[in-house]
Amino acid sequence: MKEIIEKLKTACAAANPDFNQIVDLLKELREYYKANLNEPGLVKMIRLAFENIEENGTYTFLYLEDGDAKENISYFVDLIADHTNKYNKEELQEIRNLMEGIEEEEEETEEEQE
Repeated sequence: MKEIIEKLKTACAAANPDFNQIVDLLKELREYYKANLNEPGLVKMIRLAFENIEENGTYTFLYLEDGDAKENISYFVDLIADHTNKYNKEELQEIRNLMEGIEEEEEETEEEQE
């Protein structure tokens, strides 16, 4: 797993990331997680990430305020690399909500009040 993560980090850090290579590595990582970890939510997020790239040619889940596709996919890879970290779990849940189109309750309440 560490080898796949390191390859992903390198691919994401490239000046012009090869998103096809990133998709292949994400697919490889997903298969590893499916076979070796009991983390179905994480497996789904990895699938959603590579499907997003395949569909759009780039990573369009943008959750960092000032980040572009390259910075956001790099951040996602960093989080999944250490997915057992308490703080990473919280961030990953927020990202999963974004990927699945689920709005947070606070945002819905604010929108209802306007």
